[in-house]
Amino acid sequence: MAEITVIVPVYKVENYIRRCIDSILCQSFADFELILVDDGSPDKCPEICDSYAEKDARISVIHQKNGGAASARNSGLDSAEGKWLAFVDSDDWIHPDYLKLLHDTAVKMDADVVAGRYKLVSAEGSKDHTPEIPLLSKEDLEDYWVNDRIGAVVPWGKLYLRELFEGLRYPVGRTAEDEYVTYKVLFGCKNLVVLDNILYFYYVNTGSVSRNNYVQRLPDILEAFKLHEAFFKDSPWKKVYRLETEYYAASWSDAIWITKNNKDKESKRQTKEFRRELKQYMKEHKAMIPVAKRKDIYIAAYPQHELFIRGYGLLKRMIKHE
Repeated sequence: MAEITVIVPVYKVENYIRRCIDSILCQSFADFELILVDDGSPDKCPEICDSYAEKDARISVIHQKNGGAASARNSGLDSAEGKWLAFVDSDDWIHPDYLKLLHDTAVKMDADVVAGRYKLVSAEGSKDHTPEIPLLSKEDLEDYWVNDRIGAVVPWGKLYLRELFEGLRYPVGRTAEDEYVTYKVLFGCKNLVVLDNILYFYYVNTGSVSRNNYVQRLPDILEAFKLHEAFFKDSPWKKVYRLETEYYAASWSDAIWITKNNKDKESKRQTKEFRRELKQYMKEHKAMIPVAKRKDIYIAAYPQHELFIRGYGLLKRMIKHE
């Protein structure tokens, strides 16, 4: 039985999947199994995955009907045998010492989650070289979430004790599925350690998500934030609770800024509904949101008062600096 299970959901990435798999196979830590989950990919990915499995006994391939990233990760979780888990997206790649540094740190520090830093990269790749020793961060769990929320909430970039996922799976059919799961894992673990080493390289595909797609995803995003708010409200992690409240309001605001520029009837209806919801939310949670963050949110909710809101902010700054 392998020490670590690496799970890679695969869908329409025939131009990048080899780079991803190669970066995993060249790891300095060799005691792992690699599960490639072909999520009904319509290109050459199924054949590419099978060809790798034929050459390396550590690789297994799951072929399934397309169900999305959540379904693919769940299939990998159901088949995983390693004591530890790592997720890698199929168009990204990892540093050669990724598994070694995360695993060595987990054992040494008695941690059940270890996270590394990541870098956003373009198609040209990256020439960064990470030291072969772990660089411990001084951040605790709450600071990690607040200071790097994107890096904290995504499934990749971390090593998890597999038992943390017992009874826990990604919601199939939801967008932003990581928002439903990661907070339960991280704030349910006993000891998280963060390394300052850049170990994960995230490929930025600028054409992958449109602005209007955000509006389509909004119901799932808002539902996730609502769950976060309920989870953290009476918890000891007050900074996280404040941040999640801010993100909830900002999600409504972002959607308004997108739809208000569209002149079709449906967009106008959506904008009106979004403003109604945002106004109600701000009445109840205004105090939880930093003053500096409120301006754009209020302008989105009350566009007729934009000049007053901006002018009031300017006046406060002038008085402060007198």
